[in-house]
Amino acid sequence: MTTDTDEAGGAVATRLAEPTPISTEVVAGDGSVHPWSGFSTGPRVLADEEVEEYCRVLLGHGIADVADRAARELLPFAEDRAAQQRVPAVVMHSATRTTRGFEGDLADVVAGRDPYDVAGYLESRAVTLAREGDVAVGRIAPWREAVALAGVTAIDIGAREYYYLSDALLTVAASPGHSALLPLLDWYRRHPNAVVRLYALDLETQVFLLWLKARLGLDILRVDANGPVVSAGWNRKEHVHPTVPDALRVVADGLEPDDLLAREQRMSSAYRLLGMEIPVLPGYLVPRGDDPQEFAAGVCAAARLLLERYGVERGCLKPCEAGDGARIVTGLDLLDEETLTRHAREAHQHGDAYALEAHVDFATCDIAGRRFIITPSGHIQGGRVTEGLTLQLMNGCSWEGNATLLAEDFAAFGVPRTAYASMTAALQAILDAFGGPQAEAQGCAHSLVTGGIDFAVGRIGGRFGDRLVHGVIDLNLSSHGAVYMRAFQDALSGPAGPVHVATRVYRPAALADLATTTSRAEQETGPDRAVRVVASVPDRWGMVGVSGTSTADAVSAVEALVARLHAAGLVRDSPA
Repeated sequence: MTTDTDEAGGAVATRLAEPTPISTEVVAGDGSVHPWSGFSTGPRVLADEEVEEYCRVLLGHGIADVADRAARELLPFAEDRAAQQRVPAVVMHSATRTTRGFEGDLADVVAGRDPYDVAGYLESRAVTLAREGDVAVGRIAPWREAVALAGVTAIDIGAREYYYLSDALLTVAASPGHSALLPLLDWYRRHPNAVVRLYALDLETQVFLLWLKARLGLDILRVDANGPVVSAGWNRKEHVHPTVPDALRVVADGLEPDDLLAREQRMSSAYRLLGMEIPVLPGYLVPRGDDPQEFAAGVCAAARLLLERYGVERGCLKPCEAGDGARIVTGLDLLDEETLTRHAREAHQHGDAYALEAHVDFATCDIAGRRFIITPSGHIQGGRVTEGLTLQLMNGCSWEGNATLLAEDFAAFGVPRTAYASMTAALQAILDAFGGPQAEAQGCAHSLVTGGIDFAVGRIGGRFGDRLVHGVIDLNLSSHGAVYMRAFQDALSGPAGPVHVATRVYRPAALADLATTTSRAEQETGPDRAVRVVASVPDRWGMVGVSGTSTADAVSAVEALVARLHAAGLVRDSPA
């Protein structure tokens, strides 16, 4: 262990544990055994019964009592950017069961695909969010490299066998003497007003933070994360659309399609529970029960309603809980119930609800030899709507990065400024909904601190003809990938307003560690541009960012950088 000194002269421990071996095999749900290699962590995931037991050991009660305590004792923190002195932070990002990170990696392993090591890249990329005076908590090799390069005070808790950092924290907290966490307790006692920066405030993280708060003797802990009700119940797609039975309560006869769509949106849980009125595309929620045939029948019923009410003939089947475009099936023929049934039965195996939405022929823009669909995203950060939107850089259904998107950029891509205004208004409507009286009744008032809202812009045909439509297609109400674009942009921007930047995700080569990639990226970037390597988890996941003068210029620059890194042998897959 080494020690540094904080501004007040107290010792700040940087603890890097000795690396421990992790499992080399994983057992899938069907009992089959598969190699587990190239991951930053092991495949161990605590069972629900184990989480319950740890909760009783650490808190003296079961998980049934956690949500109420968390709502009172773990309070969302909205940073005041005008404050004279910033609040120190504990940066601690864990993958979460909410978005099924382990299941996604395991599915890739079973199918013989290259996994992305979700737990590994979420932990390591978070280091770039740490600032002077902060402390980072983690345990994996890419995270260790990141904190060393950044000079961030770090506490390594070990326990690499556990896939989720949150599971590792529970295990270490319950161990005799919890010695790996003593440096964190020491640091927090010197910074009792610190904020914990999280990826998601899920159940396991709530249990750990309530234990931490009790050990410190504090009344509350402040968290840069959404409240537990938002984290557990709203970070998913299922609130965007009504179910078929709820939609059928709307009498469609004589209504124009836009009016019908607005009335159906008011039957969604977003409106019924919070009064959230937002633009959407035609679509219906299909809840998942135990019977796969009943689920398939629900998908077919949603298809028939899309045909009958809106005349759309193609659909998009989307899981409500998966991230990064996983398991989305596009371009489905809504008249082909046999194919719909087959896809529905396959979808049922994954355990979450699905939405069947009108398929969008997205508006596009051509940049640097690539054609990107226009799927803007807007963000809530620090409890406020951030300035401007971002262009999501998509490869099929998979997200590959973001670029600054201002009103003038929108117009340059041939999209009406009215759509831009509608989207920014929707962002404010979402934030306001979580501050209203209905949110108070739901136990989530003023507890939306961070999130990304994704929009579609394009044509769906049917009764909408050839005109462009737009709507919310996803509520990512947790920390998200665009946070890193925003952080890079904020570091460069001044009184004149936002500077354009673009970030790009790619698959690094096996030897492309963070130090090597950073050195080469700086060599390959001219003096008129800023560059940042957010993360490089070899063979799994990397992100770089570059500045520019417009959306198109920034995207062109980041695409060129990835191409040069590819030529240098640091990017494994083709950059295009």
